Amino acid sequence: MDLKELPTRAFDRHPWEIARATFFLRLLREWIAPGGLRVLDAGAGDGYFAARMLAELPGLREVLCFDPAYDAAWIARQVPRDDRISFSALRPTERCDLVVLLDVLEHADDDLALLKDTISASAAPNAWFLLSAPAYPSLFSRHDQILGHRRRYFPSAFRALAAQAGLRELDHGQLFTSLLLPRALAKLRERTRAGRPTVPATTGHVQTALGSWHHGAMTTSAVSALLHLDTAAARLASKWRLPLPGLSTWLLARLP
Repeated sequence: MDLKELPTRAFDRHPWEIARATFFLRLLREWIAPGGLRVLDAGAGDGYFAARMLAELPGLREVLCFDPAYDAAWIARQVPRDDRISFSALRPTERCDLVVLLDVLEHADDDLALLKDTISASAAPNAWFLLSAPAYPSLFSRHDQILGHRRRYFPSAFRALAAQAGLRELDHGQLFTSLLLPRALAKLRERTRAGRPTVPATTGHVQTALGSWHHGAMTTSAVSALLHLDTAAARLASKWRLPLPGLSTWLLARLP
């Protein structure tokens, strides 16, 4: 979760975020033997995915959570969940065997420069890279603007970006087909509201669905089951190279 979406009170984790993390953890288990790996989670937000990596990928050496949005007070409030996890607002100097950039590159003014800088500063030889980003520029919306997104990506352009940065693609696909129609309808509603001004990105807290999930157990279970089916179908589509579109695009790659 982006720090600007993080509530100040206790909250229930959104089924979307849980499903996304579960999907990427399964992907990593398919490809990588994690024993002894040092991981950089760049743009780690509140550290949810980092904590799940430590819990579900046995033998990780450590996970370094890096996010320039961290401040000293926020870091000081973090109760150590595991002595193998750390948080820093400065990019770690250690070389990492796995670099995770989940929904990060769309925030950068120069996404290629950010990716190249991350590779040169943080990647060990033959490091793995797990990347994801919002898909399809036509779906760029007020939600993207509020979160400080600069763009959404065509999947082919996202893959080309990784290749241009020097990464060798191993696997790719799209995720959350079931959420395409709701997002398209929301975008259509925006277009019908004539004269609505552009919404600037904000550095303060913003309330989004991720930080305000408050539905009951039955609704949560139903949404979770739907997203589980969605991610299972997405994985089959990526394995069989079927053109199944999704709200997100992702890529697993490695330094040559």
